[in-house]
Amino acid sequence: MNSEELTRKAEEEIAALITKKVAELRKKTGQEVSEIEFAPRETMKGLEGYNIKIKLL
Repeated sequence: MNSEELTRKAEEEIAALITKKVAELRKKTGQEVSEIEFAPRETMKGLEGYNIKIKLL
């Protein structure tokens, strides 16, 4: 696989995981997700990951 295919596949997997977690939150809390914020977590070596904040209605 080339880098474009790998990137596309990773994006699809991340989107599916987010969709699954939003559905779980909706089911467990009875509230809708109004916003998801992604804040980059960086180190001297570059991007390490993301801090995520989820807001419910």
